[in-house]
Amino acid sequence: MNQLVIYAKRGKQILYGILCFIFVAVSGLLLIIGFTENGSDSFKLIIAGALGFTFFGLCMVYYVISMFKRKPALIVNQEGIIDQSTYIGAGLVKWDEIADVDFVSFSGQTYLGIYTLDPELIVERSSSFKKMLNRMNKGLLDTQVNIPVKILDCSMDELVETIRKFWKQAS
Repeated sequence: MNQLVIYAKRGKQILYGILCFIFVAVSGLLLIIGFTENGSDSFKLIIAGALGFTFFGLCMVYYVISMFKRKPALIVNQEGIIDQSTYIGAGLVKWDEIADVDFVSFSGQTYLGIYTLDPELIVERSSSFKKMLNRMNKGLLDTQVNIPVKILDCSMDELVETIRKFWKQAS
């Protein structure tokens, strides 16, 4: 086996795109109400609507693009683990940069967590906006790379076995 290529579940992408659309619609409604009403609450509605519209609009665009330009969410090969599972995916994390790989849980969701030897490795590799998001993400969990398991279209046993095999070969 040269590499394990794992794509995101298509159904999850569609579901997230629909949810983003709903939040964009609600945010747009908040904006409209905020602009048509008078009073102190109208400013709060405008701010909430604008923030929601911007954030969920960008998320919706990301999911729509990812549905049409389908690329692997995760690739495990001789070089290391290539994470493209989320917008702030880490890219290639080489085997000699990895300290440990384990499943971690946060807010009821399970992640494939990758601990790197250098805790700042992923943040330093990122561009400006992604660097900010990675710093925020780093404050939530001890792992430097967090791949949501439920979006991966593969068996977790197969994934763990493949990671162990390639990591053992690399060391």
